[in-house]
Parts: sequence; structure tokens; C-alpha cells
Amino acid sequence: MDAASRESRALARWKPPAGSLSDRALAALVIGLSRTIMRGMNSLTIEGAERFDRQLERGGRGLLTFSNHVSLFDDPLLLSNLRLPPYRRLRWVASDALNFFGSPWKSFIFNAGKCVPIVRGRGFDQPGFDFLLARLREGEWVHIFPEGRRTRDPGAMLSGPFKAGIGRLIVESEPLLLPFYHHGMREVLPVGARLPRLRKRVRMVFGREVDGRSIVEELRRRSGPDLSEAALWDAVAQRTYELLRRLEAEVHPGASVREEVAA
Repeated sequence: MDAASRESRALARWKPPAGSLSDRALAALVIGLSRTIMRGMNSLTIEGAERFDRQLERGGRGLLTFSNHVSLFDDPLLLSNLRLPPYRRLRWVASDALNFFGSPWKSFIFNAGKCVPIVRGRGFDQPGFDFLLARLREGEWVHIFPEGRRTRDPGAMLSGPFKAGIGRLIVESEPLLLPFYHHGMREVLPVGARLPRLRKRVRMVFGREVDGRSIVEELRRRSGPDLSEAALWDAVAQRTYELLRRLEAEVHPGASVREEVAA
């Protein structure tokens, strides 16, 4: 079966959950298991969690959280350890279609986990992207990994620039933005590992809330009326990269060194 056929089958398996008892029970099981792995079998330190907690009472604004991407299961292993809202208000997360919906049993689990399939390289014209945009416009919580893939940097550093998708989501829904950066997940779940490792230390740091509407308005004002929508998406994506890059410099001991070499 060729790649296009496998992608089509993966997309066909996606069904946004209705919040049934089985959906909620499966999500609760995954959350509990994730907490056991990260806090019982490993050590997780979360800094700035109160910044996330404040967003639970944000009113009608959409919330877009975004982070670096190191292991296949950064979500749910990390996000499960926050003070989470009820199931109906849990985050929607952009997920690779083939990795998470490549078989019926995977789709059963990840549909309940509110994962939304995205096909790499297909651009914005796909149902998963439209769905995430609609959720933000309706005031819901969406999480994405704007690098578009797990980092292959030897030090698990950010790979930039970010994909334009995060820029378009922000421009067209103007949500509140909350970045976080984590360090140590490569040791917990290295590429190719089937089971998580034990007794590793992970640090997760939240940045400050940023109003996506303010970023869009500022960039439009500075660039003038000739700025195309595509250029605006790229500019907003670059701004989010800079926000996360500052967090990386605070958390990752090698971040400033790599930045100086790149410059």
C-alpha cells in the first residue's frame, strides 16, 4: 500500500470523541499512567504551572499552548501532570496521522485522547487543520508542536524556523498563547524505545502568557498594508519561535552556546 493510501485510511479512522463513558474512562487511564511514569518512575519538575492554571478561567478566548518536541509521547506524558479541566475542556492536540491513526487500535485510543490527525507535507487544506482552527475560534484549548516533527538535534535543541501552520492558527483565531519548554524527555523515551526509562529527571518550564491578537496587530502595523497573509503567517511563526527559544536558553545549558555559533 502506498503512502497516500495509508494516509487516507488513517484520516478515515479519525472521529472526534463524543465524550462517552468509554472515552472519558480511557482518557483517565492514560492520564493516570502518564502521571505514574513521570512522577512515580521518574522525576518531573514543573515551573510556572500557575500560569497554566490561570488559563483555566480565561473566559471565551481560545488557548494555544505550544512546546518543543523531543519524544513521541511528550503529550500525554507531560500535559497529564498539569491541573487539568474536565474531559470536555481538555486540549485537542495535533498528531501525526500515520503514527497515531495508522491502525484501528491506535485510532481507538487516540480518538478518545482528543488527538487530531495531521498529514505532514499536505499543507493547510486538510480536515485536521480546519478542525483545530475551529476549536480555537470557539474558545477551546489546542496544543501543537510547531517544529512539525521530533527534534533530531544531538542535544535535543529546537529546530527552527517553525512551520507556518502555527502562524496561520494565530492569525485566524487570535488566541491566548502559552509556551512551555521541557528538557529530559529524550532520556525518558529515546527515539526507537518501546518502554520509558526509569529514574530520569525532566524539567518543564512555562513562559508568560502572550496575547496572539496583540502579536498580529503589531506585525500588521509595522509591516504596512503590503504584507501578504502568507508573509504574516511566517512572521507570526517566527515570533513564536523566538518566545520558545528564550525559554530554551533559560532551561537548556547548551542553548546560548549554539546560538552564538549559529550567529
